[in-house]
Amino acid sequence: MRRGLASALAMVLAATGIGLVAAPAQAAGTAVVLNVSQSRIKHGEMVWFTGKVTVNGKGASRSLALERRSGSTWVKVASPRASSAGSFSVRQRPAKEYTYRVRAVASGAVSRTRTITFTSGRRTLDSRAATLGSRLGAPTTAVKAATVTGKKSVRYRSYRKGMLVQVVNPSGSMRTWFVYGDVLKAYRKAGGPAGKLGVPVADPKCGLLESGCVQRFTGGSVYDNKNTKPAVFYGTGRKTEVLAAARSQVNYLQTSFNRSKYNRWAGRVGAWCSVFQSWAAAASGNARAIPQHDRWSTFLADVKRNEKTGKTPKVGALVFFDTISDGRTAATHVGIVVKVKKSSIVTIEGNTSTPGSATTRGVYQKERPRSYALFYAYPAY
Repeated sequence: MRRGLASALAMVLAATGIGLVAAPAQAAGTAVVLNVSQSRIKHGEMVWFTGKVTVNGKGASRSLALERRSGSTWVKVASPRASSAGSFSVRQRPAKEYTYRVRAVASGAVSRTRTITFTSGRRTLDSRAATLGSRLGAPTTAVKAATVTGKKSVRYRSYRKGMLVQVVNPSGSMRTWFVYGDVLKAYRKAGGPAGKLGVPVADPKCGLLESGCVQRFTGGSVYDNKNTKPAVFYGTGRKTEVLAAARSQVNYLQTSFNRSKYNRWAGRVGAWCSVFQSWAAAASGNARAIPQHDRWSTFLADVKRNEKTGKTPKVGALVFFDTISDGRTAATHVGIVVKVKKSSIVTIEGNTSTPGSATTRGVYQKERPRSYALFYAYPAY
């Protein structure tokens, strides 16, 4: 009966020239697709997480969270934003085997998970080139060799989008690392594999604060983000990653009294010398090395309780000063040591006076008498 009435109604409408209007399709909502460049990698290699966000079937710009899980807890590791077409790309260098997903912040929509696992064995220059594919591009030079102290052999080659460095260690293990972008520009300026920086110890660590990347080499580290020029710090160990990030900020000027981008990052307003040191550690992917607190007293107590302290200046050590003349001796300011001299130390400090100005403050490299230091703390880099 209903079917007959519907047919009759359609005939009447057709005869009168009036068309039937289809009911709108039900909104599909937000959907997130996540892809990974490789699901099986060797330790120290970087992967690209790419994908697309759609709303009602159309690409859309949305704030996202890349999250990883080891066990039952999801932890945010990057905060990409999809383009107006909905596409996004995030670079990561997993330290462990994790399961990843991308979540749309506003709607809570999540992608399917992707798991990264590690494989063992040698990685030749040719096999790494094949793995990277279009992200590396075509070769632009022949394969070259370099003599590097402590390495059995080093071969490297430039490509349209980067450089591969194959390293054979005395043990016979072979790995090939990727260097690219502004980090590569700084690396080439420093002499490449035959220069003072030596050879990479891993791929760059990217997806950091301010779209930052840091890469460590046998002779130091290079740090770069979207707001700075690449900064190089020579030395050994993970501390060079933190020190390179700190050096990249030299000459930053606070926006107004006790207000800086480091305050915004920490979610606080006030004196920011300790917040800057915490930012440098986090920006280089070493957040656990230097604690983060919204109060100076809490930061100081944490350092004294959980880090080794002493009177000997060392590169990478936090140095504490008393900068307030009130008749008492108490730590009121902190810097990080970048060079030790016979009677002085060279530091990088945040919320310190601008050279030549008594009223403005920022991030600067300073040289202070060793006698000015109250004590040092030695982060576990």
